[in-house]
Amino acid sequence: MKSVRNINFQYIRKICQSIFVRMRNFWWITGIVFFTLLVLLFAFVFPLSKQYARTYKNVEDLSAALERYTAKKMLYNESWITSKRQEAELYHKEIEKCKSFLVGMDDHLESVFMIQDAEKGLVKVEDEALWKTEYGKRISALLAKLEANHVALDDDALPFQDWGTGIPAWDSILSAQKRFWIIEAIVNVVLNNSGITKLGQITFQESCRSGNASFSRLYTAIPITLKVELQADYIQFLLHDILKSPVPFVIEGVNISSTDKILSHTFPKENEDTVSRDTNNNVSQVITDVIIDAYVIDYKS
Repeated sequence: MKSVRNINFQYIRKICQSIFVRMRNFWWITGIVFFTLLVLLFAFVFPLSKQYARTYKNVEDLSAALERYTAKKMLYNESWITSKRQEAELYHKEIEKCKSFLVGMDDHLESVFMIQDAEKGLVKVEDEALWKTEYGKRISALLAKLEANHVALDDDALPFQDWGTGIPAWDSILSAQKRFWIIEAIVNVVLNNSGITKLGQITFQESCRSGNASFSRLYTAIPITLKVELQADYIQFLLHDILKSPVPFVIEGVNISSTDKILSHTFPKENEDTVSRDTNNNVSQVITDVIIDAYVIDYKS
């Protein structure tokens, strides 16, 4: 009886041990599989899901942009692109015309005195001493014209360069040459305007009152201030003549004030343009002070 019980107990114990071993192996395998799935989930599935979410969002954004584009009244089709290209070409052509115009206006400002040579004809002055002599002659000629046309001058009204007995270097000559052309252009404007009674002052300034720095790569501005006395009815002609001068002036501001002076007699000038200056013999005799702030475009070639 005891042997039977021992046999049954041993048999049951073996069965339990077998079941336990199998269960343990099962849980080990299950744990390994679960751990492998976790590794795959975090290593591959999550990154792929994030990438999918980003891709989906990008597609949604692109789809929304395309919907907004198709809802527009004007679509950028081939016809529109061709039209815009033609506009751009026309724009660039006009820009080149403006540049050519400025270069042409700058030719006079960049030029040097020309004198008559017995053998070569008209030649450019290249000798410093000869240039200084010609400079003095041109100054005397301008002063004589002003005197002949009864235009009064303030002291030092014309800011010409004075080197004394010295001979200027070419760097100084080139700067003085440009200033001479500017002064000469203003004097010619004064001589052409019969309403001007006095040339007060021409002053070269350090900087412009206004200016656009974005154009500094295209040109250098030479700022000046001009002060004159003239009959009130001739102000418009003065501004017109300044702007049509061969030197490219840009007017920044005009200040007009009364002088309480009355001109009792008018002396017409021989070079007065009777068509553009026609005032039907009703010229005002009131004298005004006019101060013009301007600058000259010195184009960079």
